[in-house]
Amino acid sequence: MELTDEQLEKLEQMSAALMPPAEIAILLKVPSGERTLFAQTCKNHINSPIYEAYQRGKLTTKFELRQTVVKLAKAGSPAAEPLAEKYIRDQLNNE
Repeated sequence: MELTDEQLEKLEQMSAALMPPAEIAILLKVPSGERTLFAQTCKNHINSPIYEAYQRGKLTTKFELRQTVVKLAKAGSPAAEPLAEKYIRDQLNNE
């Protein structure tokens, strides 16, 4: 399965909006018989441009959200501090 550069850009944008692969496939007009393969490619095929675009979009939003939480925690937000501590634990566990 291949997508055009324009479709890959749209895929990345939709992934950044935290849409799941099945919904993205419909919006990109992926034929119904190829949607399961598309979703699997987004999640598992690490050498695919589709995987790269999907993961890049998702990780961009994850990064932006974490930046905001850390900034709020540093400013003393009681709601953000536990999340920031969780992120620190997660980072240490994944090193």
